[in-house]
Amino acid sequence: MTYFQKVIAYIRETQEMALFATMADARLSAAFRTSPLFYIMLPFIGFLLTLNAMANGYQLARANNRNFDRWFFFITSMTCATLASISLYGAALSEILSFTFAAGPWFFFSSLIVGLASQLVMFGLNLHRVSESPKGSIQQAHYIQATFNNAFVLSLLTTVLGAVIFVMLFPAVAPAAGSAFAITAVVLTALDILWQVMPQNQKQKVKEWFNINKPDLEQDATASQKQHEKYANIINDEKEPQHHRLFTRCDYSAVIRTMKVDEAKNYLSTLIQYKLNTFGRHISLHDEKTKDKVFLLNQLLNVIEGSVEISRKDIMAMYPLAFQSFWAEKGEVEQLFDAVIMLQNKCRTEEIRTLRAVISC
Repeated sequence: MTYFQKVIAYIRETQEMALFATMADARLSAAFRTSPLFYIMLPFIGFLLTLNAMANGYQLARANNRNFDRWFFFITSMTCATLASISLYGAALSEILSFTFAAGPWFFFSSLIVGLASQLVMFGLNLHRVSESPKGSIQQAHYIQATFNNAFVLSLLTTVLGAVIFVMLFPAVAPAAGSAFAITAVVLTALDILWQVMPQNQKQKVKEWFNINKPDLEQDATASQKQHEKYANIINDEKEPQHHRLFTRCDYSAVIRTMKVDEAKNYLSTLIQYKLNTFGRHISLHDEKTKDKVFLLNQLLNVIEGSVEISRKDIMAMYPLAFQSFWAEKGEVEQLFDAVIMLQNKCRTEEIRTLRAVISC
């Protein structure tokens, strides 16, 4: 989430808290409908939702990897923003122009259903990614935290949905339930805002309390190496290593983190060569994405063998499609690129250490 989107989220959620609070009490709701705030707040929330969806679209257009997550997030956020805006603008206009907009609550209800469905999909996807990731790794902790976030958003949307059902759609059925749902929505929204503004050290304590904090780098390296050795032996096997993963890829940076420079060079060179052989055997080079991947992998081999300096910015300018991987948050070619960058840093550190040893002599 960008700084711009965080500001939008703070402003929108503050207003949503006020809106949910009015839904908790019939008299407060009636007073709110007659106040000037009603005609300002509802359209403004719709406007902020649309701005956030547009920001998601901008991020998608500029992303190195326009994967399923980004496409799904953009489509669902735009759909939710459209449905909610129709409801919110319609409610304000109906009061101004004195007409009945009976479909308004149903549009808002539909927006919440889309949001719930999208969070359920991402909850299931991230849960599967947790099972694919090495146990005790940073990658696994990342997806566990993402799953917790999906579960929290699901809880918030469920309470808002309950408030809409028992306050806006069927107010006579169970008004007490509607008030309870609305108050819970206020509390959960306040918790979300509190989490966003909480300092990182406090967030870390909360994660440790829930036992979802990320391990240190050495633990991550050990976990990743064990997982990789379990599924592949690229030195002795004539096939490309199979990681049995659908929605994640091996974090090669973690695998080589504790290796010596020469060992890491041999490991990455062999792995990249197998990847190139696989591209050559199974995939046509007529599509631009495959060409970019192959050209980048060849350049990575040259970097390993000749210590040529590379940067992500230059690579993206030359091979803009090289990191595309639809089902993974970070594709295998990008993981290999990050590992080669780490290898460059290891080489640089070793050179400095050697130079200092020579000078001290």
